[in-house]
Amino acid sequence: MNWRTKTEAKIELFSDWLFDNAKKTILIIFLLVAALGSQLPSLKIDTTTEGFLHKSDPMRVEYDIFRDQFGRDEKLMIAVKTENIFDLSFLKKLDSFHDALESELPNIKGVDSLINARNTYGIEGELIVEPLIVSLPETKGELFKLKETVISNRLYENSLYSEDFTMTTVTIDTETYSNDGLSNEPVNIEFDDGLEFDDGLEFDDGLEFDDGLEFDDDSLGGQRVYLTDAENDEIIAKTQSIMQRFDGDNFEIYLSGSAAIAGIFKQALMNDSVIFISLMMIVIMVVLFALFRRISGVILPLACVSLTLITTVSLMSVFSAPFTMATQIMPTFLLAVVTSASIHLLAVFYKDFSKTNDKKASLRYAMGHSGLAIIMTSITTAVGLWSFSFSGVAPVADLGVFASSGVMIGLVFTLIFLPALISITRVKTLKTNLDKEGQTLMDRSLIGISVFATGRPKLIVSVSAVLIICAAIVASQLRFSHFPLQWLPEDNFARVATEAVDKNLKGSLTLEVIIDTGETNGLYNPELLKVIDDVSKNINSISTGNMFVGKVISYIDVIKETNRALNENREEFYAIPDDPDLIAQEFLLFESSGNDDLSSLVDANYSKARLTLKTPFIDSLEANIFIDNAQVYLDQKFGPLAKVTFTGIGTLMTVTFEEAIYSSAFSYVLAFSLITILMVLLIGNVKIGLISMIPNILPIIFLSTIMVVFKMPLDMFTLLIGAIALGLAVDDTVHFMHNFRRYELQYNDVDKAVRLTLLGTGRAITLTSIVLALGFLVLTFSQMNNMFDFGVLTASAILVAVLADFFLMPAIMKLIIKDKASM
Repeated sequence: MNWRTKTEAKIELFSDWLFDNAKKTILIIFLLVAALGSQLPSLKIDTTTEGFLHKSDPMRVEYDIFRDQFGRDEKLMIAVKTENIFDLSFLKKLDSFHDALESELPNIKGVDSLINARNTYGIEGELIVEPLIVSLPETKGELFKLKETVISNRLYENSLYSEDFTMTTVTIDTETYSNDGLSNEPVNIEFDDGLEFDDGLEFDDGLEFDDGLEFDDDSLGGQRVYLTDAENDEIIAKTQSIMQRFDGDNFEIYLSGSAAIAGIFKQALMNDSVIFISLMMIVIMVVLFALFRRISGVILPLACVSLTLITTVSLMSVFSAPFTMATQIMPTFLLAVVTSASIHLLAVFYKDFSKTNDKKASLRYAMGHSGLAIIMTSITTAVGLWSFSFSGVAPVADLGVFASSGVMIGLVFTLIFLPALISITRVKTLKTNLDKEGQTLMDRSLIGISVFATGRPKLIVSVSAVLIICAAIVASQLRFSHFPLQWLPEDNFARVATEAVDKNLKGSLTLEVIIDTGETNGLYNPELLKVIDDVSKNINSISTGNMFVGKVISYIDVIKETNRALNENREEFYAIPDDPDLIAQEFLLFESSGNDDLSSLVDANYSKARLTLKTPFIDSLEANIFIDNAQVYLDQKFGPLAKVTFTGIGTLMTVTFEEAIYSSAFSYVLAFSLITILMVLLIGNVKIGLISMIPNILPIIFLSTIMVVFKMPLDMFTLLIGAIALGLAVDDTVHFMHNFRRYELQYNDVDKAVRLTLLGTGRAITLTSIVLALGFLVLTFSQMNNMFDFGVLTASAILVAVLADFFLMPAIMKLIIKDKASM
């Protein structure tokens, strides 16, 4: 008696105990689930870009420092298209639209447009900084003068107006922090050589220290919380409401910007999740009733999967893990996986019960026959998912942790809660439609497969080898890509708006660059300013493909404007002064004018500056190449003058995808290694265990081929499929090999072992694969293209895995195991 038979014997004893203590077991489980379920209302949804990185990730830390200092760079950009922006009626409507946004939107710092754009000029040596339009023009002469002023200011081009004057923008600057209060995390304050006060010390509403670190009256008790998803959603919803009031002929409004895209993703996530779960429940009920033709065969598995979902999602809430784009697939996945495990147990139970009419004995037999296999398949599936828990991408890591936990929770409910429910449920025997030989149609089909697979093993292995080689060659052409905008349908308003802004205004996103001189007043250095000016003019020289810099915004624009204004508004003085004292004086004059634009461009000590690069929304892979090249370029340009680093939402997008590639590679290796070890342990033979993993590689190879043929990119979501497909494919292999080894050791006949295996577990494998495939095909109803691809590819992997286990696996076993019965 080996460890497998000993384990099966213990599972049978456990089954008897469950049967005798069913009601107590059910009560305890319900109480535990109810306690955890009380945490469900606290579950949060997070679709923010920074949410893709762990809070301890260096890039996330740098970004948090950036927005603490300079504010939130995720802005809502509204583009307004018309025949001519310099039209009296258009400007009046734009003014009303601007006022409505400014007065009605919650949690915003302000609204920027042509109406209130900064206009800097001088009168008799006095610096004047005021809104571009103090009062709306009423005559053609005033309108012409306004147009001249706008065109003469280089800061407005491709920012406030398009080259053909048919589009302008309205930018909504949201608050950095939430109004919901403080987090519970303590604030750690570190000082280098002691407390240092300098010119940046201000006693206003709060206390400000070096580097712009502020303590408001309400923030001393904890760390301030950044603007939440819910608050961002509220801003977007109210903005859309206002847009509907003003949208019309000759005033076409487009909503764009990274904040808007994040809001659309969240909206799609919430809508899709409801659809996925509802459709999956319908699929499960139909398949279960078709399989078992009993109400109990539908209700019992649904009870297991429902409690599994409630428990798993509640655990996410308990551990403050948000629901994200990645974890969105988890409910559908768990529904399919836990239902599949239930089918394996119930199929054996009902079949035996129809013969014995003894519920306790049939339950014991089913638990002993399938219990160990269910345990092993749950472990292999969980391992495939758990491999993601090491990912540097936070939502993917959460998927790894909680989906794998959900699988193991489902295992507990399948082997404890489901048998307990069976014990107290009235079960009737049903007549089965059998032919003269006592077989069903599926039985005859499975016998035919076994005869073919064991009768032509060399042919099957040879054809499979050729297909694998061809598929691998095609799969080698697979391309990496991460383009979140293309996840949206082509007619989605946010995608249409973003593409329109990219085309007409040369960019809808920004890359942020921090220039750190490392010393107080370091930004007064004329040499540094001239380097920034040179970079602003020439950084496009390193752009390639679809990537370009449409505009560069920095504090040198303020210096140039101020210098020109103080020199009789002469254009030749739109330049950087050579005297650092004069630069300091011009900064002081600009601050004294009442305009606060500098606060979002430099820090209080004038040691750090922000350089904003306006770029189009493109594939993150292209953007990442640009950032790498730009980093080298900027390091060479600035040299010892300053340390230059990229940050901001645009940068986080590219870093996230790069991190996902490396993490996925590690996950695949880890998952395959651990699952192989488990397979060897289950089978009890190293050689057979290793060889049995070959068919499980097929789904991944053929998925790659499908992606190449249909031009599907290898992005953050399709990268997840490999490990998930491996875990699911191995499930069928475990069930097949577990039963095959039992019969092969018993009869020493490969053909008979394959036939009995397919007759015994083949039916359950077929039906569970159908459930899994249909479960993932439910994702094709998503509003998002990436979820559609995920569903199709994962379902395809499951079907390929079934074919491999039904044909290739028996053929391989026939070739490597010598029949002792024939000797």
